[in-house]
Amino acid sequence: MNTRLSPRIFPVLLIIVLLLAAAVGIAVVTATPEAPVSTAGLHPLPTPTPTATATPGWWRERDYEATPVLKKLPGVPKPEFKGGVGGEAPGKPIKIKPVSCPTNGVKITGVETGGGVTWNVKGVASIPNLWYWKVEASVDGKNWLHLYRQDAPASGILSRVNLSTLPGRPAFFRLTAVDRTGNYPEPCTIQVNP
Repeated sequence: MNTRLSPRIFPVLLIIVLLLAAAVGIAVVTATPEAPVSTAGLHPLPTPTPTATATPGWWRERDYEATPVLKKLPGVPKPEFKGGVGGEAPGKPIKIKPVSCPTNGVKITGVETGGGVTWNVKGVASIPNLWYWKVEASVDGKNWLHLYRQDAPASGILSRVNLSTLPGRPAFFRLTAVDRTGNYPEPCTIQVNP
C-alpha cells in the first residue's frame, strides 16, 4: 500500500485545511512580527444620547389661569362700506386735467370710480398700423408703473386700476400707442384731481 500523497493533491488539501481553520476561527500565525499600529488618525464614534421622554401628566402639575373674555373691544369703530373710493358710488367722474394729449388716436377721456378700490381709465387707443398700447400710472409724473397692455385698438374703458396694489394714490395716467415699426406718437398724459 502506497501512503505517499500525490503532488497535485497537497495544494488542494492545504487550501481545504486553511478554509476550515478560518471557518472555525483558528488564527494562522505568520513568521513575521507585526508592526505596531498607529491610532493617531482614528476618532472614536460618539456615544448616542438617549432621547428625553415626556413625563405623562406633567400638565396636571401646573396651575393655569384663563384670560377673562372681553364683551367688546374698546374704542374700535364698526366698519361700514359705502361703495366706491372714499365712499363714492361707482361711475362717479374724477376730475382730470390733460397735461399733454396731442395725438387724435391716443386720448384719455376720463377717469371714474369703479367700485370698491378701483378706478376706470377711459379713452381711445387707435393709430394706423397699431402694434400695442399701454396704460401707466405715476405718483409724481416722472416714475411710471405699467398697468395694462393690449394688442388691439380700443375705445371706452381702457384699464381698471386697483388702487390697493399701487405704492401711492396715482396723480397721473399715461396712454402710449406703439406702431408695428416700434415708433409711437407723443403719449397722452393726464393729471388726476389737479
